Amino acid sequence: MITNLKDKISTGQVTITVVSMIIGVGILTIPRTAADVIGTTDVWIAIILGGFVAMGASFIIVKLSERFPQKTFYQYSQVIVGRFLGWILSLLLILYFIFFSGYEVRILAELVRVYLLDKTPIEVIIISFMGVGTYLVVGGINPMVRLFEFYFPIIALMFLTFIGLSFKNFEIDNLRPVLSQGMMPVMKGLKTTILSYLGFESMLILPAFMKYPNRAMKAVLVGIAIPTFFYFIMIVVVIGVLTVEEVKILTWPTASLAMEIDIPGGFLERFEVIFIFLWVLAIYTTFVATYYFASLGLRQLFKKDNHLFIYGLLPIIYIVAIIPPNTNVTFQMGDVISYMGVLVGGLIPISLLGVAFIRRIGYEKK
Repeated sequence: MITNLKDKISTGQVTITVVSMIIGVGILTIPRTAADVIGTTDVWIAIILGGFVAMGASFIIVKLSERFPQKTFYQYSQVIVGRFLGWILSLLLILYFIFFSGYEVRILAELVRVYLLDKTPIEVIIISFMGVGTYLVVGGINPMVRLFEFYFPIIALMFLTFIGLSFKNFEIDNLRPVLSQGMMPVMKGLKTTILSYLGFESMLILPAFMKYPNRAMKAVLVGIAIPTFFYFIMIVVVIGVLTVEEVKILTWPTASLAMEIDIPGGFLERFEVIFIFLWVLAIYTTFVATYYFASLGLRQLFKKDNHLFIYGLLPIIYIVAIIPPNTNVTFQMGDVISYMGVLVGGLIPISLLGVAFIRRIGYEKK
């Protein structure tokens, strides 16, 4: 059990942590992947529906966590299905967080190399980024969530400024007609948009650290509603400016949109550099959180409270990040990780909740 008061975090901090987990690479890639699958201008409908599905999955996770106060998934899974199977499920979650971390690092390195440091070896970028992340993870969850609180207003303000400046080239006709081919393309693309909300599975861990765990449901629902709003206005503006056909063929549609921004007077000629620089912060928060959750799982499984697992994960995450030979393979790895996220964030929690209910294990904290 987690009894150290310094490890307790507030409801608002949990909300921002969920937002920080979700908003990251998705802002940069979801316009292309969703537009490619759906093929019409109705991507924004799939985004909204995906947010509601993510809220439903989060509801299951919170209900499961409420039955085991002050315990993480790594601890209560063994109570529900036994030590052996609980270990298997916990290792699967740890493996998911490790691959998630490596993927975030690799995407960030690709962005930095394309837009900021084109002559710097990608290995140097990855190692530098991981070193900064390790420094924060070693400090524990409190410094981590406080940094998230500091970063989030900056990221949100910059994003809204970016959206506002992009409206200069916005054409409402690029979003018409609505449902020209009915709901089938939207439902087909729903799978892709749901994957962009991965990060809510952090609620398998976070309720154990909350000062008021009975507010976990409110924290996660607000934490998903904020990215849903960001995704919605981002999709509308990206398609409204670039058209859905162009979005399909762009690697980084959001970054390409930033390149379209022209500030009068020549005050800032390359707005996309500022946008990418600040979005590095968003990816950093996701990387740090997944890195921390993976190391926490190893510490709780082996019942060792030291930094051995934090440093031990560094070479593993580096290998995961460096394995893809190019950007296309990196995106394919991201698809595999997304399906792992559906398993650990959707199928496993609902199965464990069913078993706990049948066996009458745990209790609902009123």
